[in-house]
Amino acid sequence: MKHNNLLTSFTLLSLLCIFCTSCSDMEMAKKACGTWESIRIVEENGCKEKTYYEFGPVKGDTSGGDLKETTYFTERGEVEDGQEYKAQYKSVIKGTWEILAGDIYFTYDLSTLKVTFEDISYPGADRLSESLAQSFIKNYGQSLIQESIEELKEHLYNWYSENENNEDCYQNVNIKGDNMSFDASDGVIKLIRIK
Repeated sequence: MKHNNLLTSFTLLSLLCIFCTSCSDMEMAKKACGTWESIRIVEENGCKEKTYYEFGPVKGDTSGGDLKETTYFTERGEVEDGQEYKAQYKSVIKGTWEILAGDIYFTYDLSTLKVTFEDISYPGADRLSESLAQSFIKNYGQSLIQESIEELKEHLYNWYSENENNEDCYQNVNIKGDNMSFDASDGVIKLIRIK
């Protein structure tokens, strides 16, 4: 009989913990709704990333909703004559997000991944040089731009799909006011609410 009471107590305690975690997750999910901006990330190759996460409203009894992730990539380099350039690309992917047991899960719909070329500029160039460069790109550089877009899209597709079910889990979600953070495999991701 004592064993049976212990089992019943353990079961009730487990259900209570699940219920409390679920309530906490829902509370945190409601706080997460909105648009957040990541702190700029600089890769080893000098490429900068800035990501915006749009966490759609909580749906029903699910502690999450729709997700739209927009990332701007800024690449710096040099052309043959030593002139520096700065090129910007944009990626957008949609999916869903959910907070479970204090962790946030992103599930990506790979069919929505889009990559576009946004701009190229030549810091330090005079107006005539920049105008000539823009004209050259318009006439001859489209195939190079398209090649860069395809390479970036392939890289992102592989990155988003490397986990089972195209899902990423980030642990230890923490939301205080307009600041959010969570742990990724390569460090802490910090976000600032912008809407």
